[in-house]
Amino acid sequence: MTKTATEAIQSSSNPATELPYVTRWDGSFPVCCVPSLGIELKISRLLADGDQNTKTRKNSGKGFLSCGLSMSPHKLAGIGNNCGNASPACIAACLNHTGMGSIFPMIQAARIARTMLFYTERQWFLDRLNWELIRWSAKADRKGLRLCCRPNMLSDIPWEKFGVLEQHPEIMFYDYTKRENRKQFPFENYYLTFSRSEINDATAIEKLGGGNNVAVVFHNVGKFTGNRAKFQTFPKTWNGFTVFDGDTTDLRFEDPIWLERYRNPGYVIGLRLKAPNKKQRQSAIDSGFSVAHNPA
Repeated sequence: MTKTATEAIQSSSNPATELPYVTRWDGSFPVCCVPSLGIELKISRLLADGDQNTKTRKNSGKGFLSCGLSMSPHKLAGIGNNCGNASPACIAACLNHTGMGSIFPMIQAARIARTMLFYTERQWFLDRLNWELIRWSAKADRKGLRLCCRPNMLSDIPWEKFGVLEQHPEIMFYDYTKRENRKQFPFENYYLTFSRSEINDATAIEKLGGGNNVAVVFHNVGKFTGNRAKFQTFPKTWNGFTVFDGDTTDLRFEDPIWLERYRNPGYVIGLRLKAPNKKQRQSAIDSGFSVAHNPA
């Protein structure tokens, strides 16, 4: 007997024990089965409203309309690898199972299904993504705003390789990446911020010295979990590079480096360590994923 969605996600220790697949097509939309969660669902949209996400909600009121694409991180979907350079601590600290994704199994199922469609129904996926971007851009125009899109909400796919972004020069795309070979400005309308982890300090410092911005997670000593995470502070510098508060907005393309274009050196984009509980927070600290800052 198929479990309820809630029972399936609570009892599954490995969400990718079976590959998801398309069971049928409902008109032009695929109906996907996610066996590990006991869920079947129709994928009728790829992009989500930025106001529905904790990260991109911070963009509201700054002259932009935001949207984003949420797919399963790393190898969670059981097909492909959406985070090719993810470190062990990055995988463990991923925000995939926080927020609404920890409450509603259908959110996880949809992320898995989108990932499966990206790898197995690539042309449909890209065509649909292009169509949705056109619709979102028109919506932004009606509101007198500029559209910005984060195509890797939880993944690290090199979107500059798939012929989508350059078709929408009016849209500002941006992402974080741990892939060392990705350029900071693949296109005029796509901005990447390199992301430091516990295993790539040398690369992060090299990127900063070359005029790239690098995101670094910081923490203060204390019980800063949940809503208390916002009270953490940043150092003025990290390894001699100026730290910029990256938590005031998710609009990374509005950071100083975007305006100055390859300022030498780059800026450290400080991000506060966010964890839903003490255990996950301590794990991120012990691994070195998060950098300690103890204000005087």
